Amino acid sequence: MNVLRLYFSAQWQDGNSPCPWALCDEAGTVLQQGVSPLAAIPRTPECIGILAADRVLIFTTNKPPGNLRRWRTALPFIAEEHALTDPDDLHAVPAASSDVGSIAVSVISKSWLKQILSATADRPMRRLIAESLMPTLSDNSWTLVRDGQQGFLRTSMTTGMALDNGDEHTPPLALQLSLAAAGLRAPAQIELRLSDTNTVTPDWSLPVPLTPGDAWDWRRAPISDKIPNLLWGDFAPTLRLLDGLGKLRPALYILLAALAIEVIGTHIEWSMLAREKHALLQQQEQIFRAAFGDESTLVDAPLQMQRNLAALRHGAGVADDADFIALLDAATPLLSAGAVLRGLSYESGKLELDLKLGNAAAFHALEGQRNGFRIRASNLRDLVDGTEAKLTLSQEGLR
Repeated sequence: MNVLRLYFSAQWQDGNSPCPWALCDEAGTVLQQGVSPLAAIPRTPECIGILAADRVLIFTTNKPPGNLRRWRTALPFIAEEHALTDPDDLHAVPAASSDVGSIAVSVISKSWLKQILSATADRPMRRLIAESLMPTLSDNSWTLVRDGQQGFLRTSMTTGMALDNGDEHTPPLALQLSLAAAGLRAPAQIELRLSDTNTVTPDWSLPVPLTPGDAWDWRRAPISDKIPNLLWGDFAPTLRLLDGLGKLRPALYILLAALAIEVIGTHIEWSMLAREKHALLQQQEQIFRAAFGDESTLVDAPLQMQRNLAALRHGAGVADDADFIALLDAATPLLSAGAVLRGLSYESGKLELDLKLGNAAAFHALEGQRNGFRIRASNLRDLVDGTEAKLTLSQEGLR
């Protein structure tokens, strides 16, 4: 999805003011760019505002007591002594700081922010960030961006500042003061990134080395998700259902691929089992017809085979496992000491015992399949001195 970047400098006043812009794809490649009033700029679903460094004041302060809701009221008054402006016109946004117990606060003019949001009302803006927090930071390093006339300095993930002019031989005063204030925590180097190819690298005398870096261009610079969003508090954008879907897209693709593999694998396994079951049923039918003739009506080969075998045994005077005596013999070892037999019945290869045991757990312990017989308990009823139920014993293959 393409993203539109809008750059708001101190010269921007309203929707008719020329506004630098850049249309970028998901990889950050600039597709179009220009300087136009907002009405003439292409429209996209995603829009990010970038504020020039001199329009955002960032300072660190002790973390106020309470939660974020209380900070909304307290922060403008804390920012007043830094911005020297009426707190009613200050929009202050907190962010985590590298110092424990401290926060970084970004401050912009509330009236100017309202002007931006009013002018961009037809192209909803989800993020508004400070340009001074966009350059990447190397370990133990600061990043300085300069165009020969002015620039800005990024000192940490959440702090940065606009710099006064200086010249080729004199470093900006704000830079000198920042290095002096840092003391032992001063960086090992300062990376210099020039935003104008015609700018001459300055010859400054600083306590830390000035190393050259890549050219700076806010149009092509990557925008980290960790940069504080200045649309906070009363200016926070409304939550959209599909926000963040782009970040989850790789995970969704993996999930869909895994689901497809699972579904395909399950269908393949089900098909193999279905074919195997069909082959077994055909084999059982062939064995049955071979034993009892092709003219037999076949519905359930295993059950009919077992019943026919029982009939043959009875015809030959041989006892079958489903006979009363065989089932009673199988049931006798299952009855524990203290079991009370209330009744007994036998029909069609099933032996039913009306029993009373100590508790329901004793009946559940008897259930299952043992030595070719199926045992199940039903009609459980709790009594004062135990539990009464019907215990059914049948040959394992019989229904």
